Amino acid sequence: MVSKVSFSRLRQSIAEEISDIKFLLRSGSGLQIVLKYMKFRRKRRSIERKYKPATKAFVASEIKDLQLSNDWFVGHLPIWMWLFERFDLRSRAGLKALEIGSWEGMSAFFFLKTLPNATLTCVDTWAGSDEHDKEAMSAVEGRFNANLVGHDGRVTKFKGTSYAYFMEKPKDLTFDFIYIDGSHLADDVMIDAVNGFAALKPGGIMVFDDYIWGYYVDANDNPANAVHRFLEMKRGKFELVYLFQQVIIRKTSR
Repeated sequence: MVSKVSFSRLRQSIAEEISDIKFLLRSGSGLQIVLKYMKFRRKRRSIERKYKPATKAFVASEIKDLQLSNDWFVGHLPIWMWLFERFDLRSRAGLKALEIGSWEGMSAFFFLKTLPNATLTCVDTWAGSDEHDKEAMSAVEGRFNANLVGHDGRVTKFKGTSYAYFMEKPKDLTFDFIYIDGSHLADDVMIDAVNGFAALKPGGIMVFDDYIWGYYVDANDNPANAVHRFLEMKRGKFELVYLFQQVIIRKTSR
């Protein structure tokens, strides 16, 4: 017999799924994307169960000492642990990563702590985007700096826009892993995606954050619309690894 609590959770889950599907359709997704979303929505539950002990252990032993005003990234830890294991990133020597949008450094800290052979370039203006309180931003960069103490030799910090970074970086510098979590305005996400894909090595991984995020009234201004356009543009040049709250692809060709 199904309890009232279980039935209530099931009903809420179904309502959330329907709402997300409507949002994706408004954001320009096709039927294939919707089916992928439904598939990975279910797959993520088994991933979260498998990596729940490791996530709890990491939070208890590592995150408690960080200076954080929020824990936005904690919910992604099981997926990233699964991703790192699937592609054996922990043992890969000389792995180069790029993070667009670093905030207080939690994702950067996890990356460096989990992948001991990796180096990371962090790009951020630390001035905030449309959704941020500009006055509160003054403390964010300081927390980032404090949270990454001890990793100085493995982190390159670029304070500026992602567009400026891609214009200034050496043309031959490429990456094995790119995390896009900067400006969430669709046009900016699209620019980061195109520039990032060009700088991503074949076989490299790209992660888009905040895929299902509806801050802007016009659905076409949110990240999902840019992701949909980008995936269509690069069709045949990547493998879709995961698609739910984040979208993960592996580059297969230029």
